[in-house]
Amino acid sequence: MAPRQLARRVIWFGLFVFLAFAAVGSRFWYLEVAHASQYQALARQDYLRKLPIPAPRGNIVTADGVTVATSKPAWTLYYLNQGGPMPASEVQDLSRYLGVPASAIAAVIQRGLKTLPAYEPIEITSGLTAAQMTAIEENISHLPNIRIQPVAVRSYPFGSVMGNILGFVSQINAQQYQALKNQGYTMTSIVGAAGLEEEYNQYLHGQSGGEYAEVNRQGQLVRLYGQEVPTPGDTLHLTINWRLEETAQSALQYVMQAMRQTQNPVAHSPDAQRGAVIAMNPQNGDILAMVSLPSYNPNHLLPNDLKERSQYYQSLIHNPLDPLVIWPIQGLFAPGSIFKPLMAVAALASHVVTPSTEIYDPGYFPKLPTMHNWYAPGFGWLNIEQAIGLSDDTFFYTLGYDMGINLMDHWLRAFGMNQLTGIDLPNEVRSLIPTPARYQAETGQPWTWGDNLNTVIGQGISQYTLIALARAEAAIANGGTLYWPHLVSRITTPSGKTVKVFHPVVQGHVPAPAWVFQTVQRGMELSAQDPNIALGVSGTGYGALAGFPIPVASKTGTAQQTGHPNNAFFVTYGPMPHPTLLIVVYVDGGEWGADSGFVARAIYDQYFKVADPKAQAVFDGVFGSQYAWPYGYHTHSSKPASPAAGTPVIPPQG
Repeated sequence: MAPRQLARRVIWFGLFVFLAFAAVGSRFWYLEVAHASQYQALARQDYLRKLPIPAPRGNIVTADGVTVATSKPAWTLYYLNQGGPMPASEVQDLSRYLGVPASAIAAVIQRGLKTLPAYEPIEITSGLTAAQMTAIEENISHLPNIRIQPVAVRSYPFGSVMGNILGFVSQINAQQYQALKNQGYTMTSIVGAAGLEEEYNQYLHGQSGGEYAEVNRQGQLVRLYGQEVPTPGDTLHLTINWRLEETAQSALQYVMQAMRQTQNPVAHSPDAQRGAVIAMNPQNGDILAMVSLPSYNPNHLLPNDLKERSQYYQSLIHNPLDPLVIWPIQGLFAPGSIFKPLMAVAALASHVVTPSTEIYDPGYFPKLPTMHNWYAPGFGWLNIEQAIGLSDDTFFYTLGYDMGINLMDHWLRAFGMNQLTGIDLPNEVRSLIPTPARYQAETGQPWTWGDNLNTVIGQGISQYTLIALARAEAAIANGGTLYWPHLVSRITTPSGKTVKVFHPVVQGHVPAPAWVFQTVQRGMELSAQDPNIALGVSGTGYGALAGFPIPVASKTGTAQQTGHPNNAFFVTYGPMPHPTLLIVVYVDGGEWGADSGFVARAIYDQYFKVADPKAQAVFDGVFGSQYAWPYGYHTHSSKPASPAAGTPVIPPQG
């Protein structure tokens, strides 16, 4: 080979070697200098895993200091994800130790593989029992891919009492994660799924932590490193008074049992299985008790409870009584005669009548004799206070005829009945006021003056929520102010630092002079307190409130339903003349509004601390004498003992 050709080859070879070393050096610099931390982190992922430690959710505490939702330690089982499903033999072993189907375990793992980042541990189940833990620990050598770790899980000490108001929690779904991932949430986060848990999730959630574990090439645990300590969520302080809440739920259950089982044919209501109660301070909108029955036990809906959650949830959604519905804010009702006080305000403020105006009741409406009064003989001449106290239909038919739907709708808007209240619970529905346009759309018929008669007594196509009615009735009680109804008074950190305070919010004023509200209040006082308004007939609320030692006001409502039993309503407030407690009671299929008033009397006993010895005789007069009145004020719990097996339950009323 010629020397020149050899020299050229040496030069090209040297250049090749130089470029090769340059490329290797460049890559070495890229990996070890420029991106060293990134690739070190990737390498650590091969042997370091972060086992998530969920933050304890914040407590929920009533105004009188009772913790109704908290977190407690529980043992949680994780699959140390290898990027694929757990070996079938391990799944079968776990199935035996946990006492749940292997298919359920495999489904949880498969869901985690689809939704979680690669190699992130997958929570299989929480709340392991002592027997389950023993079985797993004794056979841990056959379960190299699992890890047991203590975490905080949600706990509701009182089960179904206030259950659907508190709500429940669930594992975050993909849509929620996309909305919340920039706020520190992960794909394993637990979030509120209903009730207060959902409404105030941002405060209750807290910040999760983690524990670092070293695993070998097979993904088996070698040793543990340090922890990131989770930060608990904030505490909700409710306006709810626990004694009133407990009494309201117990009394509603008790009264509905009495309605179903009493031998008195007038009071017998075999369909009385669903109901609701709202107790609020009419002077500021604080909700003091809220009950929706049937309720549910949120302890049975904890996330990843493989054995119970799915079955229990299915039982709730297939229950015809709809326990997942919060009836005070999501039910729409024709309220019957508890609507009359609103129409009395409208008629007085519009000068359709005055306090001294008298209208003659022959037992029916003379312009349309098929529209009867509930009291067939009629009450003769009545003024508006007497008409409210007696719930006289003929008097109010006359008001509806004279006012017309446009004027009535004007006042319904003034009472905010066409607007959401904005209560701090999710999924409140809007009331539907009975406009001619809506009537035409729903029935295909034009509105007539006869429809005014149904509207004024809370029937026809009227559809209102209980919370909207409670806000409106509270405005009558306080002289015209519409307050925002709310259940939370303040939020604090776990250390007690105040995060937020909820002050009373005025949402509007009903533009009527003070004498109008005073006139309607006096009529409602007659309903509650007068044993002989006209012709020897007592106020309609007197049957349940007779002998109660504190002056209160009331109004009953019995709403007819086509093809179904009547619904029972009762509204009351006191003490007069400066009420601080307003109560609305609803019993589906309760037949007579007056009978549901015993629920309110039970709440009054606790609120005013009244022993109430006269309640028994009043109750006996409606439901029979088999059972004692259990709601007079005591220092111990107001909840009555369960009756003996086979014993019919007859509750309080009158």
